[in-house]
Amino acid sequence: MNKQFIEDNLIIRPCGKSDTLTIFTLIQRLALDQKKACEFTARLEDYKNIFDNPSLSINAVIAEYQEKAIGICLYFFSYSTWRGETGLYIQDLFVDEHYRRNNVANKLISRVALDGSNMGAAFMRLAVSNSNNQAQRFYSSIGLKEASHETIYAAYDSAFQRIRD
Repeated sequence: MNKQFIEDNLIIRPCGKSDTLTIFTLIQRLALDQKKACEFTARLEDYKNIFDNPSLSINAVIAEYQEKAIGICLYFFSYSTWRGETGLYIQDLFVDEHYRRNNVANKLISRVALDGSNMGAAFMRLAVSNSNNQAQRFYSSIGLKEASHETIYAAYDSAFQRIRD
């Protein structure tokens, strides 16, 4: 398909509650694409109230081409106590492999940056798997820099429960 044709006919729009199944499906495809399907343990029911939980404040934009969902960028607002500014944290970015290299991911991130800046965000952050070289190259190409001074730590399942208890 002609790259310019796809780009000219791409719709980027905010997601809403009626998009729950689409969001779930695209994030599930992201896990499959990253060969981490066994780590994807969420159920559709877990996504049902994604936009109703005010403590989460989850936002998402979706890319559609010919009325088909081909990409998603799921994000939330954060705050940097050191910078004294509101920022955006991109939780998930996915574009169907058949539509990559057609500016879809770039348009999704640009829309998130625009929407976020209109609501006071001054920076953007995300994490990328060490093994996802394609994503790392893409993020570098659009101007994101590796924060080599930081390492992400996480506690899941029993480790989280031990900390909690």
